[in-house]
Amino acid sequence: MPEKVSVRLWTGDDIEYVFQSITSEDWGHTRRDIERCWRLEPNGCFIAELESDPVGHVSTINYGKLAWLGLFVVNPEKRGRGIGATLMRRAIDHLEQAGAETIRLEAEEAAVPLYRRLGFKEEFDSLRFSGHTNRHHKEPVRKGIEHMQDEDIERLVDLDSKYFGSQRFRVLKRLFDDDQRYCFIAKEGRETIGYLMCRQTRNAFWIGPWICEDPSRSGELLEACLSAINDEETQLRFGFPSRNESMPTLLRKKGFVSTGKSIRMFRGEKKHQGIPQGVYGIGGPEKG
Repeated sequence: MPEKVSVRLWTGDDIEYVFQSITSEDWGHTRRDIERCWRLEPNGCFIAELESDPVGHVSTINYGKLAWLGLFVVNPEKRGRGIGATLMRRAIDHLEQAGAETIRLEAEEAAVPLYRRLGFKEEFDSLRFSGHTNRHHKEPVRKGIEHMQDEDIERLVDLDSKYFGSQRFRVLKRLFDDDQRYCFIAKEGRETIGYLMCRQTRNAFWIGPWICEDPSRSGELLEACLSAINDEETQLRFGFPSRNESMPTLLRKKGFVSTGKSIRMFRGEKKHQGIPQGVYGIGGPEKG
């Protein structure tokens, strides 16, 4: 490759570039989403440059022994020159030097060959569904389903870690602080057995992270969320592991339809897998 690629950390001045790049891919992220990723991991988000011009970006999030890669885009006119591989290797080196045993990502099918060359292996499909709600949707909130409170975050960390595969308190806290209106917990007596978080994206609502120990209660969490955003007709999107076999049936009953899939891949040790069967919604392809 004749050009000299350099890789550096993001700064606040890069948020607009990354936002415009992501928008061109129609992923739906807002500037707030991009900034959240950067602020959660300011020393793990990278920009590729050619002659001082940004030509690609990637984010990371470090959960300790488990880490995640996302927001990976190379400018369309610069693809096929090895820039993506250079950028990804820098991110991988950063995570491994920080102690990550397992690195995961969600891959579009076209990108799988690149990730294989970088040492990633397929784990399972990550399914995508979408649907709509409208102002006429109003179901009573069931007993045991409550709006999440600040003190609930610490209480659900152990539950979340069990199913996700690692502790992610700071991510859950940041999502909750950004918009509390669409965050709910499910209780059985005094015990928290599930939760759901939802955020408004550029052109829809993204539902997740969403975890529940009891499949019958997962639908009640969804109903509470739908009721909370019933003020206008809007699109809703989900992503969840294909190993959760009860989820497609639940969504089809609610009128949601399949919109495709990505491939969950991992590099390093196949550890920190959690329990995908209890994951009803991922937090996002960029953070698991």
